[in-house]
Amino acid sequence: MNDREAYEPLIQDIHRAFGPLKHAVKRRARPPALPFDYLVPGGPYEESWDWDGFFIGMGLAAEFPSEAVWLRNWCLNFVHNSAADGLAPGALTAAGRDPRLYHVKPFLAQGAYFAARFLGDANWLRPIYPRLRAIVGYRQEHRDASGRREMWDETRDLGVWHDSLEAGADNNPAVLDHPPCTVVGADLNAFLYRDYLALSHVARELGERDDADDFAGRAEHIRTAMNRHLWSEEDVTFYNLDAASGKLIRRHVCTNYYPLWAGLAPRERGEACIRKYFLDPAGLWGKHGMRSLSAADPDYNNRNIIKPYSNFRGPVWPIINYLYLHGLLHYGFQQQALELAARVAGLVLADIRATGSTHENYDAETGQPLAAPGFVGWNILVDNMLGEVLNNYNPFALREAE
Repeated sequence: MNDREAYEPLIQDIHRAFGPLKHAVKRRARPPALPFDYLVPGGPYEESWDWDGFFIGMGLAAEFPSEAVWLRNWCLNFVHNSAADGLAPGALTAAGRDPRLYHVKPFLAQGAYFAARFLGDANWLRPIYPRLRAIVGYRQEHRDASGRREMWDETRDLGVWHDSLEAGADNNPAVLDHPPCTVVGADLNAFLYRDYLALSHVARELGERDDADDFAGRAEHIRTAMNRHLWSEEDVTFYNLDAASGKLIRRHVCTNYYPLWAGLAPRERGEACIRKYFLDPAGLWGKHGMRSLSAADPDYNNRNIIKPYSNFRGPVWPIINYLYLHGLLHYGFQQQALELAARVAGLVLADIRATGSTHENYDAETGQPLAAPGFVGWNILVDNMLGEVLNNYNPFALREAE
């Protein structure tokens, strides 16, 4: 029996289980703040969020390309709520901007690019292109009254998180206890790299050749700067960096490895990082999926810390495992990716059978559900994981600059 035959029953089971849940992420427009139909995570979260909406929209579109209308609408709602200088909220409610997140994470250009590609229509991008361009460039271009870039480390020419809430991984120990605008994020800059690369493709599609070359150059510059400033040759991993001290923040947390999802490490570096950290049962690799923080870290725990933060210090998050999985695939670890996909599918399937829905995260040691019952959100990507491994398919793949 080959792998496809062996895993086909699980693929069918998880597909049948997720089918009825996907309506829970869709909401009708609520103008004026949300003039287009929008996406929510479900459960306790009725807001339209930046990275949640992007990954939910991609999960829907990867299964049925016509469903990319939700990804397009997610993009249009955020652009609609942006300022002329490009400052855009990271979350939206029916009442308008959610003040908790200073600026949208770098996903809008990616969402725009993929929505246009899945739908086979880029015409809707032309009217929003100037504002989209301003949003993507806001971190790099915007200066406050003193002339200081708020969210850009000029010494290393890389992006800086405004704070841990904006970063999304709320209690990430590599961001949380640092002053605002001081953490050069490995995750942030991986997202920025991809957003600039996506924007270069959008610009080229619209005939803006000079812009396309500029954005492709910015993406490549971020790749180079990350490998120079955020990579530890000694520890063979990316880290966040404290811009105030110039020191790497040596915590083995999931966000170190998002650059592998983005393919930003040269092959030898990526392979070494995966062997050392991903596959270590005493570190990230667990029997129910990969942990969000290494079990060797002194802050590792699996508590349900839903207020004021979710918990990125140990539990298994399906979305994080999806990113881990494509890091494994990108660097040639297909068998391990298949094992991971099966573990996470089994974990989530057991939850749906027991509770009728999914949770935001799970205890890495017991597999028991933790935060946010009724949460569906980006967990819909679990429905695609096994198939993507078996087909060696990544719906998030971006072409290199032309």
